[in-house]
Amino acid sequence: MLVERIPPANDFFQEKILKTKIGRMKRITTYLILALLTVFSVSGQSSTDPYTLDQLIAEALANNYDIRISETDLDIAELNNSIGNAGMLPSLMWESSLNNSFNNRYDNDNQIGSLQNGVRLNWVLFNGFSAHIRKDRLETMEQLSGGNLALVVENTIQAVVMAYYRALFAQEQLALLREVMTVSQDRLTYTEDSRDLGTATSYEVLQARSAYLTDKTAYLEQELALLRSIRELKYLTGMEENQVLNLSGELSIEAGDYALDELLSQLDVNNRSIQNQYLNLSLLEKQRLLNQRARFPSLSTTAGAGHNVQPESLNSANSTPGFSDGYFSYYANFSLSFTLFDGDRINRNIQIARMEEAIGQTNLEEMKHRLKNQLLNLYDAYNVRRELVGVGKENMETARVNMQLSEEKFRAGAINSFNYRDVQLSYLQTSINYYRSVLNLVDTHTDLVRITGGIVEEYE
Repeated sequence: MLVERIPPANDFFQEKILKTKIGRMKRITTYLILALLTVFSVSGQSSTDPYTLDQLIAEALANNYDIRISETDLDIAELNNSIGNAGMLPSLMWESSLNNSFNNRYDNDNQIGSLQNGVRLNWVLFNGFSAHIRKDRLETMEQLSGGNLALVVENTIQAVVMAYYRALFAQEQLALLREVMTVSQDRLTYTEDSRDLGTATSYEVLQARSAYLTDKTAYLEQELALLRSIRELKYLTGMEENQVLNLSGELSIEAGDYALDELLSQLDVNNRSIQNQYLNLSLLEKQRLLNQRARFPSLSTTAGAGHNVQPESLNSANSTPGFSDGYFSYYANFSLSFTLFDGDRINRNIQIARMEEAIGQTNLEEMKHRLKNQLLNLYDAYNVRRELVGVGKENMETARVNMQLSEEKFRAGAINSFNYRDVQLSYLQTSINYYRSVLNLVDTHTDLVRITGGIVEEYE
């Protein structure tokens, strides 16, 4: 079975991660170079300066735990990718031994001893070119480690982006609750003053106080939600808990137009999961080739040289003082082996490898189909949510004006406190819905650029 050719990828990591003969920093963290100015601004700012999204992404690329682990995995794959590990080089060993024999026969002691030193070289000259296949396999495994690192980087960027915007959403919601709480407090003060003047009842004061306490409770709970969002950002960026993290930015997004045909084309070429699956298919193909090469004969050589010496101190039979008998030996041996029958093990392994290769091809087809469906759903959701953001913004502005007018009518006595409270709650819910629609649009947009392999360029 022929493995489908890996399509050429033009994504950010194509040049830097999948090359195996250049240095670690050039291969795996070029995105840090692109964000160098951002890193400098992060390291040079004080603990109370607000962080932008670019600065948070730069922090995550440098400190995120999953990225650091994936970088180490890539280093391991790079070390394993060598001709020695593939079995192309011979092995050379030094061997030394000391042999002694003691015999006691009829009160006649006899001691025999020898000292042997030598070198031995073992080299597989031919094994069906299996060493070359193993070297290609190690190369592919290093590329796959680089692809896994790229996937972790993409997922980390997406996680940071969403955590950042969720924190901004929590801040906006906190500001809304503070605004509503302030209005409720003003209403309570106004109602208490009206009661003192005899124009309001104690029941109205109790209603105003209950509304104020309800809004204050919601405000305090939202403060806790904001702290949790900030703590999640610190975890993703590798910051310490005691480090102050203030955010700079607004909960907004410039939502552009996307062409569906172009997105589908980018999905096939740039999606990191699909590229990694092609590499997995390549590994399965090379495993099948290794199993097939087991049918070939194997030719190996063993060569060496040794020195055997029998010094006087180890041999009682030597009568000459200082006598030391010994000799040099040299050898070069060749061995040819060929498997005639092994219980059909080789054929069975080849058949299993072909089945696993077919499973990998099916997984690739399933992945492409699933990601295409996901892309279509994201594209439809993106267009709808863009419209919802526009509608929600207009609805929020209308509700704000309505609350301002209702406050004037309430103070003028044109509406009662219940109607005013309903308008107040309507403004709060409408504003929260608007900011949630923005957050949903950011979520869809981030998913859209990640699935098409463009999230690094989007937020570099």
